[in-house]
Amino acid sequence: MRFAIVAGAPGCGKTSLAIHALRQVRAAGVEPGVFKLDAVGTADEGRYRSAGFPAGSRVSGDVCPDHEAMVWMGRAWEWARGMKLGLLVLETAGLCDRCTPYLRKALAVCVVSGLSGLRAPAKMRTMVETADVVVLTRAEMVSHAERQVMLGGLRGINPSGFLMTANGLTGEGAHLLAARMLARPDVRLLDVEPLRSVLPTGYCHFCQGGESGHA
Repeated sequence: MRFAIVAGAPGCGKTSLAIHALRQVRAAGVEPGVFKLDAVGTADEGRYRSAGFPAGSRVSGDVCPDHEAMVWMGRAWEWARGMKLGLLVLETAGLCDRCTPYLRKALAVCVVSGLSGLRAPAKMRTMVETADVVVLTRAEMVSHAERQVMLGGLRGINPSGFLMTANGLTGEGAHLLAARMLARPDVRLLDVEPLRSVLPTGYCHFCQGGESGHA
């Protein structure tokens, strides 16, 4: 089974982009499914199912979704394998951008919104620099100059990754992501799998609840 992890800040367009890409994956003869990690609640599982894709979800509560994804990744894998899927997409929406939920074996996709500000790439550095594919969404909603600055910032952080733009509403560019999902070989997960980046030690205040104030 192929495995892709799609990460990025909440509201950056991950789900819309993934739905467009997965339609093309299915058209190529590979049956995909999605497991979604979110913080407080999610309607995305229903969106995926409405689009015709098998979907599961987990609400992480007081723990950062990216951190929780590390705990639930094995269960999501077993769920997908039990359904005999050809591709599992694990979608996770981080909060502090310090946790990078990428396994070395999986296709790592980082989604960044063009509306998140010119400093967003630097703030998301750990997540951006370890990704195989970096997607800038909503680039059509900013000026050409701003778009070029953001693309330059992303390229500077991750010079070897595949950098692309995409529109989650129209699906423009989604075929590029679908092609990279299809190009990945099948993998088999072991009981212990190495991450691309070490998770922060302990939990930050995001992981302890938004109003706890704990460091």
